[in-house]
Amino acid sequence: MVWPHAGFILGEAMEKNEFNALVNAFEHAYDALSAELNPLGPDELNFVPPILDAWSINEHLVHLLDADSNLVMRLRGAVAEPGRSVPVWNQEAWRAKNNYSASDGVFCLDLAVSLRKFLAESLRTLDDATREAACVMHPERGKLSLADVLTIYTGHADFHFKYLKRNLEAFKNK
Repeated sequence: MVWPHAGFILGEAMEKNEFNALVNAFEHAYDALSAELNPLGPDELNFVPPILDAWSINEHLVHLLDADSNLVMRLRGAVAEPGRSVPVWNQEAWRAKNNYSASDGVFCLDLAVSLRKFLAESLRTLDDATREAACVMHPERGKLSLADVLTIYTGHADFHFKYLKRNLEAFKNK
């Protein structure tokens, strides 16, 4: 599977320089989203468009932190315990039960950016053998290499950025 926005192919072997380019893309995947948030106030952040199952921008930001918090265990587990199983998590349940709307989404994004910096710094230190052996077993996607997981999560930022743009457009047109 190709993630066009990331330019990497799942399951494809990577040279060290390609891996480092992916780590860089992963680390900076929230840059555009962060820049777009700067001028937004509480009204824009908390607005939920009149679309079935829509989330506010704030809720998307809290979700990104939860996703990246889960990712820490996935990536570091892939390195420490290659082949370990990772759980699927129900993002709707997390949103509902953890009251995303009451959390500070901008702060959550700042934490997610910090987590990505931490992960990127540690991933750059891996030797080739460790990097190539690192993988997880996902119940729905099967075996995922370290590069596969990074590719998926690099694309995750772009996926949610589209919702931010959609919500801002809906807010302007309300």
